[in-house]
Amino acid sequence: MINQDQTHTHPAVTEFQTTGVRGLTFKAFWIYVVVFFTVWSVRALVLIRIDESIHSGLGKNVFSNTVKFVVWVLPAFITLVICRLSPFDYLKLSTPINKRGLLLSMIVVAVWLALVIIGESIISGKSIGAMLSQRSADWLSILVGVAVSPISEEILFRGFFLNRLNESLSFWVANGISALLFMAVHMPYWVSRNGFSPEVTKNLVNVFLLGCLFGWIMRKTNSLWPAIGAHIANNFLSGLIHG
Repeated sequence: MINQDQTHTHPAVTEFQTTGVRGLTFKAFWIYVVVFFTVWSVRALVLIRIDESIHSGLGKNVFSNTVKFVVWVLPAFITLVICRLSPFDYLKLSTPINKRGLLLSMIVVAVWLALVIIGESIISGKSIGAMLSQRSADWLSILVGVAVSPISEEILFRGFFLNRLNESLSFWVANGISALLFMAVHMPYWVSRNGFSPEVTKNLVNVFLLGCLFGWIMRKTNSLWPAIGAHIANNFLSGLIHG
């Protein structure tokens, strides 16, 4: 089992902090981020019409997740391979899970989800039972619908972005920046459709907090998979409550 403190010790060598591992410079990283956001903004604002033209719910879900995988995941893997890094190790997809960190993370996620349920119940004016049962018959289709996207999102934002930022910055600074980027990537579509409405603002703040939580989970568990699981659980609950 990897020692938690050893795993996340902040590098002290200046050259390592500024150039990153095996040639992935900090400047190159930010160029990558800008290119990604440009491409995804075009996708979210213009090419989203392709999704909207697909009438089948399953077909739309498959198409959307395929595009996300191609834009979010494949370039990250290719970049790491070019840098002669093992993508699965770097992204923490194959690292051993810290069991104590996993237990603590499960407790924190359970508390988070409970607070979400209570908060939504207060806002909607519905009882918790009524709120959770309104789509209970569709739980399997909801789970299937939300199970794939979080994998792509966590691979890019926590596995790639956060780990690269943490090579040059302290963990909490890196985690905050990656969470802000995670929030920002949701803005083009949401804001173009609804403006900066109170609902959109609430959702953006929620996404930022979730980004911080998922980053913390990856750090505590030394693996990306618990963060992916927490992300799926959150999206499943959201689908159960909001539809």
